[in-house]
Amino acid sequence: MDYRFKSDEWERLTPAERIYRCRVMAEEARQLSNNASPDFKQVYLDLADQWSKLASKMENTLPK
Repeated sequence: MDYRFKSDEWERLTPAERIYRCRVMAEEARQLSNNASPDFKQVYLDLADQWSKLASKMENTLPK
């Protein structure tokens, strides 16, 4: 996985690619929470939730 996040690259992705990347980032954050110290566990879970919410919002705005 490429761990860089560049806004100009993001802008060139299709909506489906953006949604996919959000879901991948959410899963990565969830996995990090599994071994995180108590100080960071909830932060990783919150981050995963935010990536998931962003993906869902994007899905809901796609033309049907």
